[in-house]
Amino acid sequence: MLIYICDDSKSDCLRLMHHLSAYENEIGADFSTVAFSSGDEMFSYLKKHREIPDLFFLDIYMEGKDGMEVARELRRQQVTSGIIFTTSSTEHAMDSYEVHALYYLQKPFTHEHFLMAMQRCEALIQTAQKKLSVSVKGKELLIAFSDILYLETGRHTVIFHTRKETFSVPGSLSRFADAFADTKNFLSCGRSYLVNLDFVEGFLNQDLIMSDNSLIPVPIRKQSKTARIVEEYKNSLAKPTVTF
Repeated sequence: MLIYICDDSKSDCLRLMHHLSAYENEIGADFSTVAFSSGDEMFSYLKKHREIPDLFFLDIYMEGKDGMEVARELRRQQVTSGIIFTTSSTEHAMDSYEVHALYYLQKPFTHEHFLMAMQRCEALIQTAQKKLSVSVKGKELLIAFSDILYLETGRHTVIFHTRKETFSVPGSLSRFADAFADTKNFLSCGRSYLVNLDFVEGFLNQDLIMSDNSLIPVPIRKQSKTARIVEEYKNSLAKPTVTF
């Protein structure tokens, strides 16, 4: 599970990373954490690496863009990842609803309060921890569901497009149907594509626009239904719990 922390206080950032490390050990998860001291630094990194995290921790009071501005920009860019605000003030608590934040964590917080915030992320964590075992050139790879942008039918193969790489696996798309059957964020687009809705940025004519700028054609008969599903998924982001 990929987590970004954006906080201009080094001590607060280290404290949060300590809580995350303890929680990671408690639940047996696998977290990868990247920290930034400003929103501009984080957006520059996103633009360069195009790695959308599963969860953002955003401090509200920072130099330059504050955490609320950062969150609004993420939502404008159709980033649907979870957001948890960390701040020393309650001033923007109600504003957190606007960006569908999962939690509003007031500093200084205890590990108990931190756990309350992480409980709001249980579904997100479970999805991020799900992995698919595939054989690539004789080697078994475990691919996190949350790393998959989309699957595409190739010539007697299935092409996996992930955050970091693209590779082919022998077989047909139907071979993996059962593995994705109970995942609400994966959507079949005809017989040739299976897309992760977390990486869908919108529609362009009859195509889905993915976060890597790929265009996924949607069959004419499914366009209205697909558009509705995408919109409903984007609107299904959890509302925040504000606790002081």
